[in-house]
Amino acid sequence: MPSLFLSHSSNDKFFARKLAEKLSQVGVKVWIDEAELRIGDSLLEKISSAIQGSDFVGAVLSHNSVKSNWVQKELAMAMDREIGGKQVVVLPILIESCTIPPFLADKLYADFTDPDDFDRPFLKVLHALGVSIPTTPEPPAEPKAIPKPAAKPKSAPKTATEDQGLLGFDNISIQGIDKSKLYRPDPEKSLYHVYFELSGNPPREWAQIFEAERQFPRHSMWRHAWIEGRYIVVHCVPDEVKKYHLADIKQDVESSNAKYRDYLRRLAAQKAREAQQEKRIKDDLDDALDDLNI
Repeated sequence: MPSLFLSHSSNDKFFARKLAEKLSQVGVKVWIDEAELRIGDSLLEKISSAIQGSDFVGAVLSHNSVKSNWVQKELAMAMDREIGGKQVVVLPILIESCTIPPFLADKLYADFTDPDDFDRPFLKVLHALGVSIPTTPEPPAEPKAIPKPAAKPKSAPKTATEDQGLLGFDNISIQGIDKSKLYRPDPEKSLYHVYFELSGNPPREWAQIFEAERQFPRHSMWRHAWIEGRYIVVHCVPDEVKKYHLADIKQDVESSNAKYRDYLRRLAAQKAREAQQEKRIKDDLDDALDDLNI
């Protein structure tokens, strides 16, 4: 089985995890940084070694990744290897409409931009990797002497949009600042931990999306921020909150809500497809084994 290094932005880790899981299920060895890197590792050395040791490099392309200097370094290393070896190594994987880097522009890519269509582009990735999934043979036809009853009506499986259990997420919102929790970690500095209270404890994945949003500064007054329970904590000078940080935090909360909903839609669509496949298998078994006239 081939091995694949998955190059992606940390903002796209939810798609990367899903793709890695699906590839692993069919036997592909996937190198994904959050699973392979350990504290104390030399990032450049470890990743360079992984790229050289993998059969392919999957380039997850999005607005986040094409702007990521680290992703660009990974792809540059991969393209150097591809050019030197004179064989295809880099496989573009498009997850949202974005400007494709010039050195990948002439390559065919797997198009995952439709959140309801994962299986079709996934098969293209498998084909590019040289992996084939064995198909299950259809059961033999019943002898004509046995009359086949009319097919039972099959109820349609729920669609992703009907699955309210997964999509019943209320947007996280900022309720205010909890002044009682103001904390000054270093008495010699004017920086405080300022606690923005949220409407509820955000899900773990939501918190990961928010913290990924905060990784890249957007202006010179950018401050570190993170999630603690039902609070967003910003390490800043209190005077800066109204001028800069409140607007930043609101923007990041709105973006995290949107990306988390997109994650839920993808998850619901996948579960709906899996439920539909299981139902097809059960119906086929029922048709094959019911009313056998024994």
